[in-house]
Amino acid sequence: MAYGKIYIADLSKKATDLFNELIDAKKLNEKEFISSFKEKYPKDYDLLVYEWEFKVHAFKKNKKGHPVPHPIRPDMILSNMYHNYYYKLIKKPKIQKAKDNYIKRLKCEMGKIGYKIKESPLNKWRFSVIDKSDNKDIATDLQYQELKKLCNQLMNNKKKGGAK
Repeated sequence: MAYGKIYIADLSKKATDLFNELIDAKKLNEKEFISSFKEKYPKDYDLLVYEWEFKVHAFKKNKKGHPVPHPIRPDMILSNMYHNYYYKLIKKPKIQKAKDNYIKRLKCEMGKIGYKIKESPLNKWRFSVIDKSDNKDIATDLQYQELKKLCNQLMNNKKKGGAK
């Protein structure tokens, strides 16, 4: 009898493959993911059920009254897995692409008003803003949100006719 957490081998590969199959079949939704996981990987689902039953037994046996959270049901575990992989595989790449496109547009607009945006060589999502006239850094080590704010301020100053 195993105690503690059950380990499912290659879970991320299995979930990714299942996502790809459901996308190809145009059936990607939570219920379909759960039912497909149960059909395609019955042993892994049985492990989740076994772990849940073990934890429920331990939960009921807890007579001292220590606060212990109720174990998560196997279907809820698969539901959480669906939401996590949906964000990781579907939503996050779209967000990354939108950010990349926005940075490209900012570089063009800032270049027109005399500034240069440079990415950090160590981290893709850190930026520096440089004044082209004297090659001095205006700001360094900016994150995406900070860069957006600074660029908007600089563009508003330029539109009002203010100094750089």
